Amino acid sequence: MLRHENQGMSIIPGFNQIQLEGFCRFIDQGLGEELSKFPKMEDTEQKMEFQLFRETYHLVEPLIKERDAVYDSITYSSELYVSAGVILKTSRNRQEQTILIGRIPLMNSLGTFIVNGIYRIVINQILQSPGIYYRSELDHNGISVYTGTIISDWGGRFELKIDKKTRIWARVSRKQKISILVLLAAMGSNLREILENVSYPEIFLSFLNEEEPEIIGSKENAILEFYQQFACVGGDPIVSESLCSESLCNELQKNSFNKDAN
Repeated sequence: MLRHENQGMSIIPGFNQIQLEGFCRFIDQGLGEELSKFPKMEDTEQKMEFQLFRETYHLVEPLIKERDAVYDSITYSSELYVSAGVILKTSRNRQEQTILIGRIPLMNSLGTFIVNGIYRIVINQILQSPGIYYRSELDHNGISVYTGTIISDWGGRFELKIDKKTRIWARVSRKQKISILVLLAAMGSNLREILENVSYPEIFLSFLNEEEPEIIGSKENAILEFYQQFACVGGDPIVSESLCSESLCNELQKNSFNKDAN
């Protein structure tokens, strides 16, 4: 208990109770909300679609007890099942089946989890609120580098950085950096529109390299370049330029920039 000279006695809340209430809320509401984000999938001919029916999910009672999980060094968890179905668009016939999504670790009465036989707790982190944050820092040569970070209430972080050569770079979800011109072109703006809507167009023109005019010359090339930088593995291209059709570029743009894609 805590004492305040003006308010008298107050009681410290039971932190394990807060954990238990949060986990129960996750099981009752959070799981359904996460399953609802699973997108519908269609075949290439768009005649069939696959989707999850989140209203029918259920957890199976664990086959072992907590003490046995500790003794056998395994995770005390429950299997998560949900109904899924394939729908034929032409006839609207539906074939439904219950499938196993995975295992959900269960919280015990102490507010802890048993993972690989070891008691674990979840510590809530304090996150930055959505907004725009600016900062200035010195690089290893003592030159100021300016960074602006945009944190949205949905999706990853978006970071803009001005280096010592006054070049502007963008970084999405802490992936590889990409020229701001390529990013803006991938979002649908051409070079003329970009230069007309910035305060200092000479800065944008100053860091154009030999390859960028061709890349930002078309939205398709810019989208492909953005996707290569954002999703490449070990520097290997994901999609070749010869395969970048208009429909593929539209799909890449949808997955990269539209909220409804996820």
